[in-house]
Amino acid sequence: MAENVLLVQGGRLIDGTGRPPIDNSVIVIREGRFQAVGKRGEVAIPSGAEVIDVKGKTVLPGFIDGHGHLEDFHGELYLHLGITTCASIELYQDGPWTRAQKQGTELGKIHGPRIWMSGRAIGAVGTGHEAFGSRTFRDNIIVTTSEEVRKAVRRKKELGCEILKVNEFLSLDLLKVAVDEAHRLGLPVSAHSWDVIGSVGAGVDSIEHIWSVGYSSIPYAPARRKLAEDRLGGVIDQELAGAYYQTENFDAVIGAMVEHQVAWTPTIAKWLRPFSPNAKRFRERENQILNDPNADLPAAVRTVTDNAYDKLLKRYTPEQFEQAKIGYEKANEFIRRFVQAGGILKEGSDPPRGMAALLMHQALAMDVEAGVPPMTAIQAATLNVARTFKKDKDYGSVERGKVADLSIVEGDPLQDIWMTQNVKTVIMEGKVIDIAFHKYKNPIPSFYSYQSLPLDLAISPLFLIEGSGPTVLKVRGAGGMWPFHRVMLNGEPLPTSFVSKDELKAIIPPEAIPRAGTYIVTLKCDGESFPESHRAHLVVGFKP
Repeated sequence: MAENVLLVQGGRLIDGTGRPPIDNSVIVIREGRFQAVGKRGEVAIPSGAEVIDVKGKTVLPGFIDGHGHLEDFHGELYLHLGITTCASIELYQDGPWTRAQKQGTELGKIHGPRIWMSGRAIGAVGTGHEAFGSRTFRDNIIVTTSEEVRKAVRRKKELGCEILKVNEFLSLDLLKVAVDEAHRLGLPVSAHSWDVIGSVGAGVDSIEHIWSVGYSSIPYAPARRKLAEDRLGGVIDQELAGAYYQTENFDAVIGAMVEHQVAWTPTIAKWLRPFSPNAKRFRERENQILNDPNADLPAAVRTVTDNAYDKLLKRYTPEQFEQAKIGYEKANEFIRRFVQAGGILKEGSDPPRGMAALLMHQALAMDVEAGVPPMTAIQAATLNVARTFKKDKDYGSVERGKVADLSIVEGDPLQDIWMTQNVKTVIMEGKVIDIAFHKYKNPIPSFYSYQSLPLDLAISPLFLIEGSGPTVLKVRGAGGMWPFHRVMLNGEPLPTSFVSKDELKAIIPPEAIPRAGTYIVTLKCDGESFPESHRAHLVVGFKP
C-alpha cells in the first residue's frame, strides 16, 4: 500500500472555490494534504492507495463554523455535522480554557474540530442597562487608553489567539488602534458594532450579526445606541428589535462593507428560524439529535432549542409575532442585497439559542431562502471563513496543497442546501473521523453555564427548625432562571420546579436538614459539571 495515501473517488465534488462541480471526481490525499484533485481519467491514481468510494454522494470541503462559542460537549456535534474547524469567538469560557481545548484537539486528546481561538473580547464598558448580564458579565477585557489596547492585543498574540474580537462599546479611535496592532501581528479582527461604517473604516475584517448592520441603518446615533443597550439589557427582545432597522439606509451600510471587502456573519438562525419555510425540517433534525441517548447533551440544550420556537409561536402576542416577522423580513432583505452587491458572506452557528454546529447549517438554509445562491452559501461556511481569518492558504477549499478536510454528504446541496447537514463521512487532515455519538465526555469541562446562571440568589424562608418539613423553598435570581436549573442544598440536589424566569421552587424534606446548622443553597445546571451560582445561606435552628 502507498504510504499514507488516501483516494476519494466517484463523488460529485463542490470544491469551495465557486467553480462548477466536478462529477466522478478523484481526490488524492498524501500526508494529510490534497496532492491531486480532478475528474476521473485526468488524475493519476497511485497504486496501493487506500480507496474510499463515494459514488452517488457530494464531496465538500470540511465546513468551518465562522462564529462558534465552543463548549465542552460540542466536539461530537461538530464532527457529526461535517464541521472540521470552529472559529471560537469567545463567549462564556475564557481564553485559557479554549487554549487547552485547542491544544487537546491538536494532540488528539480531545475529540472535536480544529479550533481557531479568539479568547475574550477587547472592549469598553457600556452604559445604561448593559452593566449586568451582557458584555461586562461575560468578562470582556476593558481598555481605556491606546497603550492598554496595544498591550491587550499583544497579550492575545502571546497566548496563541488567531482572531481578535472587539465589542461595540470600543470607541472608533481605540478600535483603530486595536485593528492596527492586530494586523501588525497578523491577527484578523472580528467586530460587534453599532456603527458599521465607522468600524469598516477602522479596518476590521468581519462584522458579526444581523443586529450590527441593523443598528447601523439607523442614522440618529442616540436612537441606535439606545436600541442596542435596551436589547442587551433585556428591555426589548432581539426578535422585536429587528423591526426598527431602516431598510432605506441599508445601501449605505452595504456599500461601505463591500468597498472595504469586510465579511459579514448574519447568524439569524439562532433567533428567527421558527419563521423559516424549513422550520419543520429544522425541528425534525434538532429532535433527532436531542433524542439520541448517545448524544447525551446537557438539559440546557433542549430547553434553549425549544425556547426559540415556544417564544415566538406560543408566548408572543399576535402583535409581537407580527413585529418579529417584520424584523425577519428585513434581515432577509439585508442578506439578499448584501450578496447581490458583492458582499462577502460568512456564516456561523452562534449558540446558545439553539444547537451548536446545526445552527450553522440552518443559517445556510435561511441564507438561500433569502435569495443567496446555494454555491455562495457553501462558500460562506468554507472558503469565505478561511479567507476572512487569513487561513485560506491551508483551509477552506479542496485544492492541491491544502489540508485535506472533507465533508461527504448524501444529496445535492446545490439543489437542496439542507443536504449540507446530511453528513455520511468526514475526513480531517487525511484521516477518516468517527462521526457517531458515543456519550463523549470532554476531559477539560466548561466552568461557566452553557446558557445563563443567576449568580446572586435570594431565598425564602431563611430560617427553619431541624427535622421540620417538608418545606417549599423559594429561590429567586433576577432574569436568569431556566427549567434545567436545580437547587442544591449542601451540594445535594433538591426536587426543583420552574416558576418563572425569576424564580424556582424546591422541596426540602425533613431528612435534608436533620441537625441545626448553616446550610448552603446554590443552583447548578443539569448535565454540567462545574457551573454553579454564588451561595445563599439557610439557617437551621434547634428543635425545642
